[in-house]
Amino acid sequence: MRAFFLFLGLLAASLIAAAAVTYPAWLLVGTVSVEPVHRVMHRVAMLFALVGLVVLTRRLQLSNRESLGYGVPVHTFARQFASGWVAGVALMLPLVIALVTLHVREDKPGDGELVSLIVSALLSGIVIALIEETFFRGVLFTAVARTSGAVTAIIAPSLLYAAVHFLGGRLRVPAEEVRWVHGFEVLAKLFERYSDPLALADSYFALFLLGVLLSLVRLRTGAIAAGMGLHAAGVASIAVLRELTTVNSNAPLAYLVGNYDGVIGWAALVWFGVITIGYALLTRQTESRSTG
Repeated sequence: MRAFFLFLGLLAASLIAAAAVTYPAWLLVGTVSVEPVHRVMHRVAMLFALVGLVVLTRRLQLSNRESLGYGVPVHTFARQFASGWVAGVALMLPLVIALVTLHVREDKPGDGELVSLIVSALLSGIVIALIEETFFRGVLFTAVARTSGAVTAIIAPSLLYAAVHFLGGRLRVPAEEVRWVHGFEVLAKLFERYSDPLALADSYFALFLLGVLLSLVRLRTGAIAAGMGLHAAGVASIAVLRELTTVNSNAPLAYLVGNYDGVIGWAALVWFGVITIGYALLTRQTESRSTG
């Protein structure tokens, strides 16, 4: 677990360092663009984390294709990504159908361009999957697996993966009132959603199970390609669903989607659990037959 805590410490240090320099960074950004202080703090933290990750991965000898999850031939990576994409659509489709059929989500009035919506969702899904899979199921999975074994490499990064989805940090302050202290106020607000942990329990554990599923895919395939495709398809599906429909708070089963994003809640928790257990059992049996 030493490697896991090293990465966790890096993320924490990046947030604290960013909070400390948010005010001068905001002043500098203000010379070319007017941005809210929380957005500047978030971007600075991401920059610090990126630099730190480059240094740490090199120190831990993780800056190679295999450790990052790209250690398969290009054609194999592309094939696994495509398979993962199809699986991701298949994974989300029953959930989407159930939420719409049960009137938990209803059509949203609007005249948006469907093609541009789909393209935007696809691009967003690919970018998010690329970043998150490279970190969580790539370098972090490898780092933890080397020192603590595969089970820990599946569970620990998945706990962190679920946790980061609930970080906040919005702070609206008039430009003339921004001061040094506001960087730390943004830092404090990052965790405000955790003040009521029971309210996010359904979404948290659904995302945790999704992280476990993606980690199992990484373990079974030897790369992050299939998980990246699955992840990208899931993000894109949710983006399209949220744009075309809205939560019907008066529906008897409205509680099934929780209060995180109107999709990931109790229903997703149960469905992701079924898929994760099924995939684990199926791939274990397949692996046993191939080695038997």
